[in-house]
Amino acid sequence: MGRADRIGGLIALAYLTGNGHIPRGVRYTYLIGRTAPEIDDRDFFPYATIPAQDPQPWPQGARYGKLSLNPAQEQELRDLYSVGFAVFQHDSLIFEQYWNGWDADSVSNSFSVAKSYISVLTGIAMQEGRINNVFQPVGDFLPEYKEGCYAKINLYNLLTMSTGLDWSESGASPFSDNAKGYYGTNVRELSLTQPCRDEPGKEFDYISGSTQIMSEVLEAAYGKPLDELVREKIWGPLGCEHDAYWGKDSKDGDFKAFCCLYATARDFGRIGQLYLDSGMWKGKRILPKEYWEASITPAVVQDKGKPNKRYGYFWWLADLDGNPIHYCRGFHGEYVVVIPHEDLVFVRTGMKREEVNDEGHPKDVFQWIAIARALAQQAPV
Repeated sequence: MGRADRIGGLIALAYLTGNGHIPRGVRYTYLIGRTAPEIDDRDFFPYATIPAQDPQPWPQGARYGKLSLNPAQEQELRDLYSVGFAVFQHDSLIFEQYWNGWDADSVSNSFSVAKSYISVLTGIAMQEGRINNVFQPVGDFLPEYKEGCYAKINLYNLLTMSTGLDWSESGASPFSDNAKGYYGTNVRELSLTQPCRDEPGKEFDYISGSTQIMSEVLEAAYGKPLDELVREKIWGPLGCEHDAYWGKDSKDGDFKAFCCLYATARDFGRIGQLYLDSGMWKGKRILPKEYWEASITPAVVQDKGKPNKRYGYFWWLADLDGNPIHYCRGFHGEYVVVIPHEDLVFVRTGMKREEVNDEGHPKDVFQWIAIARALAQQAPV
């Protein structure tokens, strides 16, 4: 048997065993010198464009262009292959810097930062009466969840990662459900057919399938695809400056809502500013205040034997000097961090992040917090 025959046989075996995503994954990783999904994967997959219809450029603070990283800070950012770092304070852009060929116009895959956008859309859907409340059953929107163990799952369980579903969450294993969702061609079926493992509403268990199901709920509630909802409800109202892109599993298929929103650092900063301003944008309420507050309050579930303190509604929660902060985070260390007590937001995009600490937060996020705070306190040079 020749090499081509062996490769063909392996591909056929992958499809026969329900792993048809693997040939696609190998094509866009190992065959081009990669080992995992990357922030510049956009053109490997179909996507929809979310146009910037009414751009509102960020005001530049008086110190913009006059702040700088010291050598140690820059080395920290370079060591983890950062490509963008943008800092906003008092509603203005005060600092930005880019590396490795990226600039202010470059879009980056946000990976799981996208989940926080699904949270924002959920709050808007409640404000507009498309969703009654967070305890509404998923089965009210998706017929697949009207019966059996699925009938017990409500929107709160999705938003707080407490569905009890058995989704294998891994960014490294080619056999994980994440890999199947990212490289496969039927993310809707994958997410809606996950086996029930535990009773919903009990335990925090971070699974990307929860966000995928929530996006299916939103599309059903509005009768519109995800890209249209983002354009109408977020990208336009927040005055985003650049087009964004949301990846799909196939040309006529479904959006990979759990991961694949591509945008610029400046535009990612807008979701941080929205949350810094209690769900308002330039004086206009975008999110119901009650939803905004609930989304950054620890969900009432258990987390490894203790009450959850680190997760709300698709938002991560932490403590900084005794003050609460909240943030979005992605697979390779994509972050949008909101520090309310300092009126500060920053965005870091990049290609690598550190492991999580004992509290469940990646160690590097605190490096970037320290750098952003130092820049915000720096006198102009």
